Amino acid sequence: MRVTFEEVGNVLAAKLQSRGCSIVQSIQVGREMARNSLEGTYTHGINRFARLIRNIDEGIVIPDVLPSLVSSFGAIERYDGNLGLGVSNALYAMNRAIELAKMHGMGLVALKNTNHWMRAATYGYQACEAGFAGMCFTNTMPNMPTWGAIDSRIGNNPFVMAFPRSNGTHLIVDCAMSQFSYGALELARLEGRTMPIDAGFDESGNLTKDPDKVIKSQRIIPTGYWKGAAISFMLDIFASCLSVGNCVAEIGRLPGDEHGISQVFIAINYGVIAPEQDVELIIENALRDLKNSKPVDKNQPIIFTGEKTDTIRRENEKLGIPVDERVWAEICAL
Repeated sequence: MRVTFEEVGNVLAAKLQSRGCSIVQSIQVGREMARNSLEGTYTHGINRFARLIRNIDEGIVIPDVLPSLVSSFGAIERYDGNLGLGVSNALYAMNRAIELAKMHGMGLVALKNTNHWMRAATYGYQACEAGFAGMCFTNTMPNMPTWGAIDSRIGNNPFVMAFPRSNGTHLIVDCAMSQFSYGALELARLEGRTMPIDAGFDESGNLTKDPDKVIKSQRIIPTGYWKGAAISFMLDIFASCLSVGNCVAEIGRLPGDEHGISQVFIAINYGVIAPEQDVELIIENALRDLKNSKPVDKNQPIIFTGEKTDTIRRENEKLGIPVDERVWAEICAL
């Protein structure tokens, strides 16, 4: 089934308001989660909404609070997220990083004690739409084995890099440190399909493309094997140390679903040192060279990171957002 963006946003906002969220936060979070699905990130949009409501009901996500400043020095600030809505907290933090970058050329905000921010790319787009380059990353509960291990002691710790373009087709990379996120595995399981390449190990230690077997074993593969494992660990160190918040190991010891995580948001006002026309020329030359690559499959054109988002959004604006009937029924019954 397909549902319009407006209807999705309104329904999600109403459900959040019924759980004690303010009108402003309900509309904000409902809109962003609807936008995630509108632009093709179904796993962290509509499909994850029921879990967010359960987290509110369980008391590990606190409605209607905002981050509070803990300490600051020049272009760097540290906040406590007070276990608030992850989307609202992250939007607040990136907005503050942008304000700092306007004053200092760069801004960095570290955020502890927050919750899942849903689509990581949202905050890269937020920086780009303000005319800034952006970077952000988060830690997670322990959900991935380090390379050579069986048990999960590191997170798949998503990382975002974003660079704006004047035509609005911004360059965005949003990637977890696992070959596939658990959201992608859950979507594939829901749709009854296997992954295109090996996604992890089964309970017997064999590589498999079967999402259900990987979810059961909790042995996803780090992106780049040992390299992805090392980057995941260092992102955790940066996020937890800069925010003085929970590291992956500590998050894993908290009761209940994942909460109390640590994040970092960086905005870069590159325009103060790099003329816009020079930047645009560099980007266009780089994209032209990339697009001239010889494709392995002539039916699969070469695309740059973030390019598909506009195509998916236009299709879903025209036809409505594709929604699994079971997922939508669960949301409507909340």
